[in-house]
Amino acid sequence: MNPLLTIEGLRVEFGPADAPLVAVDGAALSIGPGEIVGLIGESGSGKSLTCRSVMRLVPRPGRVAAGHIEFDGRDVLAMTPQQLRDFRAHEAGMIYQDPFSSLNPVFRVRDQLSETLRANLGMGKAQARTHAVALLDGVGIPDPERRALSYPHELSGGMRQRVMIALATASQPRLLLADEPTTALDVTTQAQILSLLTRLREERGMSVLLVSHDFGVIAQVCDRVAVMYGGHVVETGPIGALYDNAQHPYTHALLDSVPRLESAGRATRRPGIAGVPPELNEVLPGCVFKPRCRYAQPSCESVSMALQPVAPGHETACPVRPLAAADGRPAARAGAQT
Repeated sequence: MNPLLTIEGLRVEFGPADAPLVAVDGAALSIGPGEIVGLIGESGSGKSLTCRSVMRLVPRPGRVAAGHIEFDGRDVLAMTPQQLRDFRAHEAGMIYQDPFSSLNPVFRVRDQLSETLRANLGMGKAQARTHAVALLDGVGIPDPERRALSYPHELSGGMRQRVMIALATASQPRLLLADEPTTALDVTTQAQILSLLTRLREERGMSVLLVSHDFGVIAQVCDRVAVMYGGHVVETGPIGALYDNAQHPYTHALLDSVPRLESAGRATRRPGIAGVPPELNEVLPGCVFKPRCRYAQPSCESVSMALQPVAPGHETACPVRPLAAADGRPAARAGAQT
């Protein structure tokens, strides 16, 4: 099956062209129709910029300097302004990290939904208001008629995130980019939001790119996962394959830091990752993870960071040391909740 979205060699830069700060460097991933793919990594690894690149919303003075983004056979980076507007209105939607700052504080929820429906679907005012209430009901907001008249500050964090999901999916897009949709939510609300995304995927056949820094979140809902570090995708594959046989030391370290159910109630600390992620102005030869890697070798300075296959559908940028799963690691989804 041909992928719905393909990203190849994506490079996002900031600053002057002759001395750029590189935030995303050669990133590659794909999403099939109806598939949920997780994108995971520490803060500053380039996850959000990858999503924004798909929508052509990289904030200035940033820019997509190289690479290829293809949606259903169409080159996103070559779209005209009108084609791009149609793409954002009908084909792809995005949920941003902070729903409070993404919603206009001086407009009621109904009016913000209605404006989107009128602009993207050409609905009349009365029809848009009626449909706005139906959208709120569809994302599980109780008493949607009353909540539609609320301002964003009158809603809980979970309700604001549901409003954002309603806005992003109002036009029935085929692709949803969910950038940290569960950040700052309590565990119960987090589970409800993930369940909502899964239900929408099943009902609409929608593809989802789910961005997170939490492997527990990724393991609950995703079919495949791409691990990102220092602007590079360093490993990608089915979620079960990465849990059972992580091949990149960074993936291995992330998994080792996930709390285990069997350690609940005991005064134990999961191992952290020594060091800090690279700054944008750091130019590191070879593998960007080498300064923090406990398996680093001199040959790591000549690694190209290109993904290499290790099993069907499973690729890694580390050719140095195959890694086995840590003892006691849970299988994908089973016991992975944090």
